[in-house]
Amino acid sequence: HGTVADRIRVLYDAMLLSSSNEVTNDKMDPNDEQLKKNKLVPGKEVCQMIQHLQNTCQLVPDSQIVETDSKIPYQTFRVGTGAELTERARKGYGGKEGGEGVTTAGEGPVSLEEFHDILKSRAVCAWGECYVKKAGAMATSDK
Repeated sequence: HGTVADRIRVLYDAMLLSSSNEVTNDKMDPNDEQLKKNKLVPGKEVCQMIQHLQNTCQLVPDSQIVETDSKIPYQTFRVGTGAELTERARKGYGGKEGGEGVTTAGEGPVSLEEFHDILKSRAVCAWGECYVKKAGAMATSDK
């Protein structure tokens, strides 16, 4: 089971290992020394991890709903993909409950802190962490 912080760190470490063994299409070489030095994960890996969390029912249902382009006669919705949810978390999204992006860049590599912010955002909300009201950037529901 473990704490939320431990789960996030393990997921991040798994992405680090995965990205060091394969080339991604993020316009960056995952074997790049800067990525290794800064321990950054390519954005494509983060999208895939969010998709895996979604596939295993670890995201709250509210965060997975995205609007479609069909607005007539009424607005329709669908389940978003891991890439869409990640983009909404990183860049922000509009709507009644819209928010600002949680990372400094909308694309590219992600640090552990940014990955934590993505998972905790209303756009992804892994394990219900977006509902936790605690002080601090790395605050979780752990006691």
